[in-house]
Amino acid sequence: MRATGKDGFLYSVKFQDVIVGGSDVTVEKSGFCKIKSKASTGSGIPEKSSSVTDPNAISLGVGMVYWAKAGQALAEGDSLIPMELKRISFVTDVSDSSSSSSHDVTTQEDIDTGTRSYAPGAFKERTGSINGLVDTNSAEQKELLKEYRMFSENDGDSVTVYQSTTSVHHYMLSRAEKVPEGESEMWEYFPVITEQLQMDKPLDGAQNFNFNYRVDGSNKPMLMYIVKDVE
Repeated sequence: MRATGKDGFLYSVKFQDVIVGGSDVTVEKSGFCKIKSKASTGSGIPEKSSSVTDPNAISLGVGMVYWAKAGQALAEGDSLIPMELKRISFVTDVSDSSSSSSHDVTTQEDIDTGTRSYAPGAFKERTGSINGLVDTNSAEQKELLKEYRMFSENDGDSVTVYQSTTSVHHYMLSRAEKVPEGESEMWEYFPVITEQLQMDKPLDGAQNFNFNYRVDGSNKPMLMYIVKDVE
């Protein structure tokens, strides 16, 4: 499937109560889960395909996210954190850029070739921006604003002040959700930190709300291809 912009959305993630594995414990509802622990033997968490020969292919591990199927048994030692997804109302588009580094390892042995030699760097960077509109009813937008300013909420009876704080924002980005049976959906667990926020107020027209982000590797971001018939 060749995905277009209308085929994907950005969601906020809310982590639910942990499912602890044991005798006769199964996943009640299909959905994305983050692995909190994995049994050392006999785990109910899926292993990598036996037909894959890529030396870099591994099985799911602690901290990773995957689509758990309803009825999947969880052994003692397994535990999953279900993820509740909510489509973010204020977002219009998401930009995403990946970059790498290289190191010049040229020596005098390379003089005869006339070209320099390079080695790939160990780390990759992913940055981008999430763009949208000011939405006074968006809880997700308030969480972002809280990083850059203190604000209050007045409900008529009480006034609550929220102090500025920083955090990792856990998002799920879909690029292809509604695909024909047998084809792959494309999802990405997308934990980010913000680096800059811009909230314009023009004299006329839409009020834009944009922020720059950097993907947080410590939370194990994951791009996922999920065959449609997983249900």
